[in-house]
Amino acid sequence: MSRTTRALLAASLAFGATALVPQVGFAQAPQKAPAPAKAAPAAPAPAPEAEEQKEVALTQALIDGLVAAQPELAKLPAGNATKPDPKVQAQAVAIAKKNGFASVDDLQDAADSVEAVLDGVDPETKTYVGVVPLLKKQVAAIEADTKMKPKDKAAALKDINEAIAAGEPTKPSDGNIALVTKNIDKLGQMAGGGQ
Repeated sequence: MSRTTRALLAASLAFGATALVPQVGFAQAPQKAPAPAKAAPAAPAPAPEAEEQKEVALTQALIDGLVAAQPELAKLPAGNATKPDPKVQAQAVAIAKKNGFASVDDLQDAADSVEAVLDGVDPETKTYVGVVPLLKKQVAAIEADTKMKPKDKAAALKDINEAIAAGEPTKPSDGNIALVTKNIDKLGQMAGGGQ
């Protein structure tokens, strides 16, 4: 599936639970462990990626462009992943360009860079701590959850422990971390409630 198609499909889903923010993603967001019953904050589980994501040096203009583009992209109709609608693709390109991106792929790369930071941001402190510490925190919360069914608990713990075993993903640049955490509330509102 092309990056453009992934971006269009994700945009048409209106940034649901695997949203751009709190865990940013226009394309395939990292797979998340099943959310435990209200006891633990959702933390992402990094999924192995076929291709390495390109980190973009984020700027305030790129963050503002992502925030501005999201509501427009969310209005695009869902398409067929195997046969993208050229009209919808053209609309997505126009939205990307209108919001300061040269292409949908550039918008996608910026969204991926924001997501890489947000995947490691503690929702309570709104500071970057890394993905693995958040996953360990989620394990503790799931283990302490007395309302979660044992079968669901076991499945959630299995997924999270696999993600922990995979190790910490490459840390985003300090500049990207600073800019995303500075804009975390704006990015959170964009996804419908955020952190």
